[in-house]
Amino acid sequence: MSINGLVSCARFAYPPNFLSLCGPTNKKNDLKWYTSTGQIDVGTKEILSAFSTLYPYLSLIAYENNIRDPFDTKVVEAYWLGNRLLNKIGIAKFASHLKDTLQLKRKTTGKDLSHLLAKLINGGIPHHAFHVLNVYKRTGHNDSLHNLQTMEACLINWGKVEKIFPNSLLVKTKPLILSGNKIVCGNPIQRTIKMEVKDEIIKPGDWITYHWGMYCQKISKAKLNNLIYYTNLSLNLANSNK
Repeated sequence: MSINGLVSCARFAYPPNFLSLCGPTNKKNDLKWYTSTGQIDVGTKEILSAFSTLYPYLSLIAYENNIRDPFDTKVVEAYWLGNRLLNKIGIAKFASHLKDTLQLKRKTTGKDLSHLLAKLINGGIPHHAFHVLNVYKRTGHNDSLHNLQTMEACLINWGKVEKIFPNSLLVKTKPLILSGNKIVCGNPIQRTIKMEVKDEIIKPGDWITYHWGMYCQKISKAKLNNLIYYTNLSLNLANSNK
């Protein structure tokens, strides 16, 4: 059991669970406790394993990299932020994951599925941003169509801390905008991010990630660069048929 991986995964997964979008809705308070304290037990793994989209992605990345634990730190990092583990997943395996494991061949139209699978040839990878930006229907407890606002909220966003308050942070971040018919990152804006994590020391100038308007974790410049790279890759693929 990878403790760091579980803590990290819980912090990324908690915001949509809190909003009843993904994961077991009767475990919100438990996941909130794990998230805010940084402590874990067997229950943490049980809750995260019940996420119908998250857990299959982690399992795919782990299996294709010969890693036994889907919550290994590097596996969790690969899915939410991006790293070299994603390069080991072949097109056929990822296609099967989308069509069969996530049942997109039943949940979406044949035309949309064909467009999605075509993107795998052009560099589509099993990263959270790819799924958010290229799977037109939301997954989890809500299968409505994505719009620009839900795409942005569902992405793992990043920002530079400017001010710190008791339960929130003011960050400078780049929102998603439409430029012509393309989705791009716009000019920097200030945004207030809710923060419930109590065991991390944050200071102005730190780079942080957030999900559905809630703080996830502080990240290094190297991890930030990976997140930007894989998000931009996914944006380019999303724009490829607009």
